[in-house]
Amino acid sequence: MERQADPYIGRDLGMYRPIRLLGEGGMGRVYLAEHIRLGRQVALKILRPEYAARKDAVQRFFQEARAVNSIGHKNIVDVTDYRELETGEIFFIMEHLTGQNLGDILKAAKAPLPPHIAQKIALQTCDALTAAHEHGVVHRDMKPDNVFICDYGAKAMLVKLLDFGVAKLVNQDMKNSWQTVTGAVIGTPAYMSPEQAAGISIDHRADIYSFGAILYEMFAGRPIFTATSFGEFVVKHMNEVPKPISSYQDTKHLPRALNKVVATCLEK
Repeated sequence: MERQADPYIGRDLGMYRPIRLLGEGGMGRVYLAEHIRLGRQVALKILRPEYAARKDAVQRFFQEARAVNSIGHKNIVDVTDYRELETGEIFFIMEHLTGQNLGDILKAAKAPLPPHIAQKIALQTCDALTAAHEHGVVHRDMKPDNVFICDYGAKAMLVKLLDFGVAKLVNQDMKNSWQTVTGAVIGTPAYMSPEQAAGISIDHRADIYSFGAILYEMFAGRPIFTATSFGEFVVKHMNEVPKPISSYQDTKHLPRALNKVVATCLEK
């Protein structure tokens, strides 16, 4: 069966022209694009047509752009433009990054990351999360795939936190703040906090738990839990305590204080 041509590649969307697909999720697609007049390359995230007609989906999509802009931090991807075209397309423009996401790096390594590299990634991710939480934004989908590394391993390695598509504004003073329906379970099961998996109200501590799971995987070279279903992940997040990182043969050289930091993040 012949694959259908992408409807956006090579087509002008306002002042932008998508060049190739970079990735896609449930609600949208991300393209490498260029500004038609300036030739500047950007990342263009477009809302899928089936969602563009839904006010709640459009508001949620706009909320991602607004949440990121409200933070304005060097370790969070920049959003520079938001457009709703008369032809129905809805998209926003982000800085184009080159590098790898942490998920791909961990899959390729199949082992703990070098401690000095993991520490750099951890500290910059902490800076990004701190800035988000100070602005009343809870990410709610912290996972290695949403931690992007520019110049991995280099001295000037830069971490960028991505995809605030399910972020929640918790500052009630913000006008027109968007919140998901109470009880909605949003996120990635392997990194979900217990309260998030249970579908109850969350705050910034849910991000801290998920960040602890990322720390664990970077330093231990394995996830905190493995499971074959969403339900099994829920049970483990709610009831099980992960082994200390230092309990593995290839991590015994790591400082004991690291166990305490990770355990604190992963408190239920």
